[in-house]
Parts: sequence; structure tokens; C-alpha cells
Amino acid sequence: MIAKISGSGERISTYTVEDTQMAAGSTIGSPKCVLILKATGAIECFYSVAAGKVLIGGLNLAFWDGESGAALAHLPGEFVIHPDRQEHLYELGNGVIVHEKVFVLNGEPKLDSADPAVAYFGVELENTGGATVDLRSIAAARMRGGFDSDTKLRYDARRTAFVATNRSDPKFARAFACSRRPTHWEGTDDHGKPSRVLSPAPLADRVALHGGHEAIALFEHRFLLRPGRRVAFWYVLAGSESGLPELRKILDGAPPAERAARRTRARYQRLLNRAVVMTPDPTVNRGALWAKANMLRVELFAPTGWCFVNDPARSNNSVARDTAWFAFGSDYVTPEFSRESLLAYVERLERCGMVVEYYDIRTGKTSDYKLNINDDTPLLVLALWHHFNATGDRAFLQRVYRCAKRAADYILEQRNDRGLVWCTSTGTSDWGIPGWRNVIKGYRISGATTELNSECYAALAAVSKMARELHEESDRDFYARAAAELREAINRHLVDPDTGLYYLCIDVDGARRTDVTCDLVFPIMFGVADRERAAWIVSRLSVDAFWTEAGIRTVPRDDINYGPTHGYGLLGGVWVGVTFWYAFAAARFNPDFMASALHDSFLHYSRDPRRNNTVPGQFSEWLHGETLVNRGMMLSPWFPPRYLWAAIEGAAGLDLSGDEPKCEPCLSPGWRWLGVRRLCFRGRFVSWFAVRTETLRLYGTFRFANALQYEAYDADVTDEYLAFHEDDVSSVVLRRRDRIVLFFGNTADRTVTTSIRFKKKFGAEYVSRAYSSLRGEWVEGRVTPEQLRRGLALEIDRRGFCVIELTRPR
Repeated sequence: MIAKISGSGERISTYTVEDTQMAAGSTIGSPKCVLILKATGAIECFYSVAAGKVLIGGLNLAFWDGESGAALAHLPGEFVIHPDRQEHLYELGNGVIVHEKVFVLNGEPKLDSADPAVAYFGVELENTGGATVDLRSIAAARMRGGFDSDTKLRYDARRTAFVATNRSDPKFARAFACSRRPTHWEGTDDHGKPSRVLSPAPLADRVALHGGHEAIALFEHRFLLRPGRRVAFWYVLAGSESGLPELRKILDGAPPAERAARRTRARYQRLLNRAVVMTPDPTVNRGALWAKANMLRVELFAPTGWCFVNDPARSNNSVARDTAWFAFGSDYVTPEFSRESLLAYVERLERCGMVVEYYDIRTGKTSDYKLNINDDTPLLVLALWHHFNATGDRAFLQRVYRCAKRAADYILEQRNDRGLVWCTSTGTSDWGIPGWRNVIKGYRISGATTELNSECYAALAAVSKMARELHEESDRDFYARAAAELREAINRHLVDPDTGLYYLCIDVDGARRTDVTCDLVFPIMFGVADRERAAWIVSRLSVDAFWTEAGIRTVPRDDINYGPTHGYGLLGGVWVGVTFWYAFAAARFNPDFMASALHDSFLHYSRDPRRNNTVPGQFSEWLHGETLVNRGMMLSPWFPPRYLWAAIEGAAGLDLSGDEPKCEPCLSPGWRWLGVRRLCFRGRFVSWFAVRTETLRLYGTFRFANALQYEAYDADVTDEYLAFHEDDVSSVVLRRRDRIVLFFGNTADRTVTTSIRFKKKFGAEYVSRAYSSLRGEWVEGRVTPEQLRRGLALEIDRRGFCVIELTRPR
């Protein structure tokens, strides 16, 4: 693996990559803008959510020797990729060390506002040699962006900024500013000037464009750096959706780079400290952490409100199915975002009760592909129920119930004489596939599809549960019966008697499609399959023909329809998000395969980023079914929340399907422990951990309706008690009135010895009961306050754990 990583993975983590080993840079976003970086570390584009266009087409920084004019080569350096930023460290040929930091302003938003579109490109130069260095730099930005050729560029000397507008669209103004007064500046349409082998003549201190077809803004700086001297400054990209006056206010109000970085980092740290997944596998822990970071990069505040699009910087459309799936993860991290993004579809529900396919986040214009039924409809209902279940927001449930009921009634109206939900379309692609694989050209999955019918069954059951919560007794019984009837119809008519598997569909022409595809996960995920059939499906999907070292193929390699790139990878490529569906579905039947699926799929992003066309820590879209090279988006927004959901509701065992929340962790045979900290759940933070002692034991701060041996505590006090965290050790401390339990899990592939220090003083002697996986038995004793003051020395075996129960004597 080329990207270097360390630690247990669940806390703030970084990737370090040689700067010659990247195929692309990070995609970093905020509610109002998206910044895409190149493999060189330069900015590729600065995109405005409100405009739906690229504001600035890129930013490059070049260096020359001030005396000879020769271009200075970059010696091999490294990228350091953080959840909130990307850094680039390299050395110039004259011994000057360059440290670049790139991020977007992303502080705490409000319900009706967020930080403006502002990005920072910080530069620090340090002369580590023994002689004074004469250094010249030019930073160049393409100011036309995605606008027409009537770009007007001017220089604002008071703000040290270039500003650009278009006569045809004057409200979208953008700026390229610098914190340090330039030696010279220039506006030009000469593309070659900022990248010449010999440095160009001093810039002209004027704007000289020939027609505005292209507009390049240039800042020139010249430095005499004495030995050991360091200089730091930054460039700022900013955008406004309300013209030049608003742009000037944004520039004047933009915080200095260091303050902006602290503000942004504080938000990331606060939210990454929610829904912390801890397992013996640091790759899975890191996957959950980076899933949250990726989610924060794509939660947008558009003119129509809070939303996200399925292709940052390229699409203005928010898709209902993707928004629904996003909520399954964001409910545990940013539930307020889930609420607003789901309500956007509730408010746009069609009169008949069907959910629209997508809407334009700038204009609100909707589309439904003229289908009589789609998967967006049941998935939105399921997301509404999940949001209530996860948050306990009764006002939200009361607000959405009538719309959910309308959607359920519409679903019921689409049943055929066999009781199956029936899509009447005879078209192809978006107009002939009412499910998630709808972009396959020339392909149809219509009629009664197992995917759609499974989702509709779960949606009807969800509406029944909503009715129960709201004491709508007749509705509860009606939709419960309807759900049961649909489930019975699915298992009567959509099961292939020859294989025991579900059909892909009964097509509108009556053909029974026996294709064995990844879509078989749906009857398991949504509770249609009984346990025996579900186990058989998991087994069938676990064969070698389906699997690669990066995840599950959409179609097995030995299928007649298989092609590693066919249908955008939907007929044989690896859509990594499907692997997360599989991990959830397999958790209770094959937890070992579940753990491998979560591990391998996320590890692939950092295994060889240049070869695989990936960015470490960033969830890309679909992979070539043979080479496993990413062929889709560099950041697929709807995959990260599914990873987090699969980790929490699959591996960690949170079960919201019954009348009361349960927690039944699914530990892989290679896992002896697992935990979750600070999960946003029903208005508070909930933590739990499970360990294999003589039995599987569960400790937590929520009173789950469990059959497992379970001990309930009042609060997670980890941060209050522990003063020191070993990099390879995950920890949880829970407290109730008479007892404290301390848990420490080792993520390293070796035994570690660590010293546990406490912030809090203990005022009494405790009866102790400790279990170490190294020793394999409970040991009882007593611990004095003095012993606790000095701290505890622990030896924890490879991927093992230690649990210490401290009870006050009565």
C-alpha cells in the first residue's frame, strides 16, 4: 500500500502519500462550494452551489530563481490528506521548502445560512540552506470558470484581489485575492505566461484582455530569503451569488487563513467525534471516520435549502433515492441535515403520492421520468421512519405522516392482480428501470421487480409503525395487513422454484428474469426473505465470481451479461456502495465476510491511488470489474453514509426494525470486541461496546430491549476520566451510580503494553473485576485510590481487549 497510515483509526487520522503517486487530488466541499484538486496539488476548479457552475477554473503556483530566471524544479515531496484539508510539502531545486495547505471555509452552519463560498490556498516558504535565496513566484487563476466569454476582469487594489463578473450573468461574481501585497500583478489571456521555463518579464500591473474569451489573473511575488527565514501568506478564492457588492462584503469578512482553518477544523473534530465506530480492524474504524468526513464535504446549502447532489461540481440535481440513503447515515451525525433534506421531498410530493426522481437544487424544478412507480417513493418513506426512529423527533413524524400515508396508498394502487407492485414501463434506462441501476442504456428492469417490491413491503410496514406511534389504530392495522400481503405475494410469485432465489423481475412482457445479480441483497435488507432463504442468498452472493479484492461485482464474472464496464459498471463493475449493502445483509449470517467486505472496500481507496485512480480516504464511485480502476466520480456522495450505516446497524448491531431498539453486535470470528461511542440517538449521545468473555457481553448507555447479557450504564465519561490515549488502543469508560466500567481494545497486530492515566481523582477504594483476552478469565480484587492515581499498566494481546469493572463497596 502506498498511502501511509497509523493508529486505531477511529480518531482524527491522515494519509501521507508520495506526490508522484496520486492520480487526482481531494474533493473538498462546504455548504456553498466545492473545491477539486489536481494530482499536482494545484486547484482544478472552484465550484459554486448557487451558480451551478465553476466560478474559477483553477489555480497554479510556479517558482523561478530570481537572478537567473530559471524555472525551479519540484523535488519529490508528499501529500498529507486530512479530513478537512489537503497539504503538500516539497522542496524546490534551490533548497527552499514549500508547504501548501488547501481547504474551504466550513464553520458551524445555521438552519437558514452557512459560510459563504470561500477557499484558501496557504503557502509557507522556508530557506533551509546556508545562503540567501532570491525567489520569484507567480500564482495564476482562470477567472472565466464555467461562464460565457464575456468575462470582465478588474483589479481591486484595496482588497488585493482580482474580481470577475459576466455581462450576461452579473450576479455571480468571483474573486482571487492574496493576503500579501504582490510585487506585480496582471490580468491577461496569455495562458503560457505562468508556466514558462524562463521566468517572464515583470508583470504589467494592468488588465489587458483581448475580447474576454479567457481571463487569467496573475499575482507575482519576489522574496529574498535569508538562511532559516520563513515567510507565510495565502491566496483566497471567493464567490457571491448577489453581485459585486456582496462579493466585497465576503472578502472583507473572510477570516484570516489560520482562524478560518481553526474554525473549519473545530467543526470537523466535533462531528467526527460523533458515531465513533471501534473494532479490532483499524481499516474499518478509519472507513467510518472518513465516511463522516466525506459526508461533511457534500452537505450543501442551495437556494432551495439543505440538500446534496450525486456528483459534486458537475450536477445540480438532488436525487430522492440518494437523499434517502444519505439520511440512513447522516441521522447519526448530522440529523438536522437529514431532516431538512428529506422535507425537501415531502414538500415536492406529487399530487398522486409518488415521490419525484430528482429536483434542481437551484430552481426546484422536478422530474419523475414518467414512470408510474419508482424506488424513490418507498425509500423516502423508509428514510422518514428511520429519521424518527433515530432522533425521536415526534413533531417531525406528525409533520410527515400524511405524506408518507399518501405515498403508501399510491404504492398500493400500483399492484397487479397477483398483489405485486407493478411498473408498467416498456422503455429502457431511466425510463424503464424504476430502481437504483437505472442508467443502463438499452436495458430494462420493469414489471414486478424484487428490488422495488422489497422496498415497498418495508415502506408499508414503516407506515404501519408510524401510525402506531401516532395512535392511528385503524391505519396501523390496515398498512400492517397490506405489508403482510405484499410480502406473501413476493415470496409466492417472485421466487424461482428451480434455484430458491428471487427473480430479478417478472418483466412487463411476462418473462421471468432469473438473472443472479447483486440486487438479491434487497429482500434480505428489507425483511422479505425468511432466515433460511436469506442465508442461502448470502451464500450465493459470496462466491468467487462475484468478489474482487475491492468489493462485490454487480453481476458475477461467469454471467452471460457480464462486462467489467458494461452499463457504467452496473453489469459487472464494482459499485462499492453495493458492498456496504452486502455487509449489512450478511452481518447476521456471515460476519466474517461482512468484516472482509468493509475492510477490503475501504482499503482499496488507499492501496495504490495512482494506479486505481482513487484518493485515499475518499469514497469513489464504480470500478472496472477486472482492473479495479475507478471509472466514476472521485467522490461519490451517496456511498459514505451507507458505509457508516452498515458499520452501525450491521456490524455494531443497532436494530431499529422492531417495536423497541435492540443491539446485537455481529462480531467477526476474528473480532473479540467492538464498540460505538457518542452516537446521536433520540436526543442524546449513546455508547456501547461488546466483548467476548465466557459469553458475548454488552455494556451500554441505552437500555436496549436485548436478549444478550447486558449491563446498562448512565453516561459515557471517557473524555472526563482518561488523560492518555495509546494510538493503537480504543477506549470507553461508562459510569452509573455505583459502578464504573473501563474498556480498552487493541487494534494493533501485536501485543501492546500501555499505561492508563486518569484525569479524575478517585476518592474511595473499589472492588475490581477484570477480564483480559490475554488471560481469558475474570480476576477479582480491590483497587485503592492511590493505585488509580498512579495509573494502570495494561498488556493487551493482538487485537485483544481488557475490561475492568470498578464497584464501590456497600
